[in-house]
Amino acid sequence: MKLLRTSLIGLLLLAPAVFAEVGSGEMQVSIGYTGAPTDHGGKDCSTCHNSFAPNSDGSGSVTIQVNPYNPSTVQEIKVFVNHPHAVKWGFQLTAREVSDLTKNAGSFTVSGPHTQVRVDDGTQAGAPAPANASGVIEFAEHVNAPQTSSGAGFEFDLLWMPPNPEVGKVIFYISAVAANGDGSPLGDHVYTITKTVDFTGGCTATKAPLVRTVVNGASFEQNFSSNGMITVYGSGFTQAGPRIAGLGDFENGAFPTVLSCVAVEMMGPGLEQYTRLPITYVDQGQINAQAPRFMGIGPVLLRAIINPDRGDAFTSAISTFNTLQTFSPAFFLLANTNSIAARFPDGRLVADPAVVKNGTKAKPGDIIMLYGTGFGDTQHPLLAGQVDSGINSVTNQLVITMAGLVLGSHNVLYAGLAPQAISGLYQFNLRIPINVPSGDIEVVITISGHRTQMGTTIPIQ
Repeated sequence: MKLLRTSLIGLLLLAPAVFAEVGSGEMQVSIGYTGAPTDHGGKDCSTCHNSFAPNSDGSGSVTIQVNPYNPSTVQEIKVFVNHPHAVKWGFQLTAREVSDLTKNAGSFTVSGPHTQVRVDDGTQAGAPAPANASGVIEFAEHVNAPQTSSGAGFEFDLLWMPPNPEVGKVIFYISAVAANGDGSPLGDHVYTITKTVDFTGGCTATKAPLVRTVVNGASFEQNFSSNGMITVYGSGFTQAGPRIAGLGDFENGAFPTVLSCVAVEMMGPGLEQYTRLPITYVDQGQINAQAPRFMGIGPVLLRAIINPDRGDAFTSAISTFNTLQTFSPAFFLLANTNSIAARFPDGRLVADPAVVKNGTKAKPGDIIMLYGTGFGDTQHPLLAGQVDSGINSVTNQLVITMAGLVLGSHNVLYAGLAPQAISGLYQFNLRIPINVPSGDIEVVITISGHRTQMGTTIPIQ
């Protein structure tokens, strides 16, 4: 499985001007003042235009017209600023991936007067677009702030090329100024809003996918269990590149059941109809998902759907699997190794640095966190795809050994669902006994006669 996860108050007299007239010209607009939380701690145009708090005057507003996006289609965006007594107008806009607000979403180009596009090159005002490097943050903003009759308002027009392939939901941050035109930042009103859009279109498959097999999402062995992480192998799952589910894909706070135009459904013991599974990752030949909660064991039916819930949907042939079992405990491993995916409490990776860059070997007495799936019920049952918010321990008895030594309760600090993660991911906080030997030592967790996969280790120095 492919795993997923300072604001200083400055002196306002020294703050950079966001929208200020100087004689017959105008100060250059400073980028990063849209209200986006990852830019300057979420500051907006009221950093300078600070006579009133943002959105404190209900007489004016800023609005944005933007539609759900098709990854291959440019659309026109309209930003309108108004106030009954203002005569001069400005704005700044940025588009970000909801899944990662530090990532730019698409690109802007100018389509109307009084607009420009600048990119974050580390300077206060940024550099003219386009950027020379991919992934650079863009800002659309006013230039030569337009002046109108009192209360006329102003519409800024620009073009937006959405991200391709799609990245899930995109959020627009907009901060705008309705100014009195006196040549200073005093007495102006600031309005700040956000607008979130999802993607539409971009599902270009023209034939049904092929499902070959489903396996445990951690061990990649045949057996999987209720609510466990699984991996489906096949072909024709997506026409786009690999996609990892992020916050921009979530549905009501849970992992999505459709990702990059792909869905997967299961039916089995206790489920009389197909249930759509939460998906964490998809590419052309692989889907990582979470199995639903079954009642007992028995045959499981599985199918993959491309362009689900659309008129041009394509559904794979139904596959039957007899590999469902009550428990399917397994550790997630570091890529191309038998080393368990583990971390120290401070976030450092537990790994042999000769094998994995930036890894650190553990020592006797260290506390480490291991991750796995298939360990059964927890104190607070969650549906597949839900995110656990706190302590949620397993209810079945576990036996945990390191290098053949059984860990006592004083060395098992936590065994349950991983906080802030999908409900099929388990976390084990363990203290390494002081008498374990050096080298790659095997770690085993056994539950009701089922054990984790053979040969999984952690490095001890």
